Amino acid sequence: MSIKQELIKTIELLPERTLQIINVIVRELILLDTNTSPKPRPVFGSGKGLMWIADDFDEPLEELKEYIE
Repeated sequence: MSIKQELIKTIELLPERTLQIINVIVRELILLDTNTSPKPRPVFGSGKGLMWIADDFDEPLEELKEYIE
């Protein structure tokens, strides 16, 4: 008899409330298993050229001129 068959027979003997609790636990275990897949390592320099900073980035904004003076 396989483990799955034994588990099914055991589950059939449990009361409904216990089955509900087990169902919640099993769903959490499934979520944990799917969320632990290894994340790919970052490739350094792969974002080069995707962003830029304007030459006047540090210059005061025209809209704030009255507050600066």
